[in-house]
Amino acid sequence: MKSVIKRILGTIPVLIGVVLLIFIMLRIVPGNAAAMLLGEHVDQATIDRLTEVMGLDKPVIVQFFDYLAGAIHGDLGISYKYNRAVTDMIMEAFPYTLELALLAALFAWVLGLGTGIIAAIRQNSLVDHLFMGVSLAGVSMPIFMVALLLQYLFAFKIKAFPLTLMVPSFP
Repeated sequence: MKSVIKRILGTIPVLIGVVLLIFIMLRIVPGNAAAMLLGEHVDQATIDRLTEVMGLDKPVIVQFFDYLAGAIHGDLGISYKYNRAVTDMIMEAFPYTLELALLAALFAWVLGLGTGIIAAIRQNSLVDHLFMGVSLAGVSMPIFMVALLLQYLFAFKIKAFPLTLMVPSFP
C-alpha cells in the first residue's frame, strides 16, 4: 500500500512538469494569441478586450497558476476552435474512448492467450519462433507504424475494410 501511495505522489511533480512544459511551449510561439484567434481585420480595442478576457494581460507566472488552479478543479478552459468547454468535449468522447480501450484490451488478451498457449504447446517449433518474432516486432515498432501497416494490409491487400478519408464538415 505504501508503494502505491508513493507512486501516486510521485506522479504529481511529473504532471506539474508536463503542464509547465506545455504551457511554456505555447508561450514561446510569437504573436498575440487573441489577435491570431480574431483574424486580420479586427481593431486593436477588440484584440485588447479579448486579451484581457483570456487573461493574457497578466504576468506569465500568474497565467500558469490560474490555469493550474482551474485544471485542478476540472476547468480546462474553452476550446478556441469549437468555442466549447474542453472538459465537456472530453466527457462527451470518454464513453467511446473507454469502449475502444476495453475492446482493444479484450482483443489483445484473447489473441495473446491463444498464441501463447499454441506457442507453449509447440515449443521451439516454427510456429513458436513465428509467434515470438511477430510479438517482438509488435513490441519494438512504434504504434503509428503498426497502424499504417495494418491499414495497408486490411484495406489494400486483403480488402477486408474500406479505408475512408475523414473530411471535417463546415457549417
